Amino acid sequence: MKKIKRRARRYNIPSPYNSKYARAICQARYRREEWAFTPETWLRMWQNSGVLEHRHGKVFGYVMARVDLTEAWGPHNCVIITRRRQLNSILSRSPKNKNKKGKPVTFEDDVTPKHMINRSFT
Repeated sequence: MKKIKRRARRYNIPSPYNSKYARAICQARYRREEWAFTPETWLRMWQNSGVLEHRHGKVFGYVMARVDLTEAWGPHNCVIITRRRQLNSILSRSPKNKNKKGKPVTFEDDVTPKHMINRSFT
């Protein structure tokens, strides 16, 4: 009989988002970036945006991006934007791009409905 491996839940948020949060925090640590989100605030930010089900890295999906790249990943500095918009902002930072067609990410790019935005989560 095959033994089923069960992983202990590390963060106190629902199951599919538990591993997605863990992956996000590990990516930030790998890139040596500061992390200011708690699991609850990270999930609440995605839920408030209304696009939690469409969170993925494909061009028509939605991603979380930082407005100021020197600040930590946190509710005060992050927005939910389309992946296409994020790729456009990467073009603006690329040293190979001489035309600088892309624009950096701003708080106006956030897809979260304006009445649901809460930058502090305290």
